[in-house]
Amino acid sequence: MTTLTPDLILDEPQVAGPLAVFPVLGVPSTLAFRSFAQAVGLGAFVKEHDEGAQVRELVFGNPTDQPVLLLEGEEVLGAQQNRTFDVSILAPAGGHLRVPVSCMEQGRWDGARAAEHFAPAPQTADPAMRRAKRLRTNAVGRADQGEVWNGVVARMAAHSVDSESGAMHDVYEGRRQDLAVLAGAVFPVPDQIGAVATVAGRPVALDVVTCAGVFADLFPRLAQGYALEAIDKRSVAVDRDRVERLVRAATAAPRARAQAPGIGEAFAISTAVVSGGGVVHDGELIQLSAFPGEAPTGGRIAKPGRRRPRA
Repeated sequence: MTTLTPDLILDEPQVAGPLAVFPVLGVPSTLAFRSFAQAVGLGAFVKEHDEGAQVRELVFGNPTDQPVLLLEGEEVLGAQQNRTFDVSILAPAGGHLRVPVSCMEQGRWDGARAAEHFAPAPQTADPAMRRAKRLRTNAVGRADQGEVWNGVVARMAAHSVDSESGAMHDVYEGRRQDLAVLAGAVFPVPDQIGAVATVAGRPVALDVVTCAGVFADLFPRLAQGYALEAIDKRSVAVDRDRVERLVRAATAAPRARAQAPGIGEAFAISTAVVSGGGVVHDGELIQLSAFPGEAPTGGRIAKPGRRRPRA
């Protein structure tokens, strides 16, 4: 093990072909909170606006007795079209919030399903998708929906998966057996509060959630995203020094206050070597996601003419 900061320790990696995942151990937060999937069984929900669905915003209701963490990149399925949360949000107990999202299903806008509640997906977005959203959010305050749709189309092509509704979820479904080989080989260990994923030897994401039970619930979803990025890559020896540098850079980087609903304070980090963001509450880190950093390109990828985006 390697002690990276007073609060974070890097354990030995779990390796499955081109994917290696380093457990991150550390001091848990004193705040008790739940994941979205844990809270759904207690009555929490995500739904469209009652006054009319909006592509870029959903409503979250939390009638439970604890705050709920909505993780950036976490996908929810159903209603008028599938979405992902754009930023991590710590939603208060007993309240409702409007939450920023991106559409992950370009070809469906089903008004007949507008009243249904969303279901937690078995996956998050992959690290490259999450990183692109974060770079744009840190730069201009909001993820770029066109860039997200471009990314979905590119992944359908890369994985030879067709989807009638242009859904990112269908890419995962089309590769689920292959994903199981990689994601099924990594698992949370006792007291784990985070992970660093590497693909073909290089780190692609750091995820920290400072409640071990919440992280354990989120980990299989994160692992599906890690595995999607690793599929069809070559196996390369992991450079542990690069992993340690990413974690140290993410924890030492200056934090800028960011706009996000919920309790606590949202923050963004943007340096030459790392980009990311997260949430603190009463001075304690609740959540952090970080990715190898570089400046956003400033332009949109040329969009394939397969489907017309819905506004």
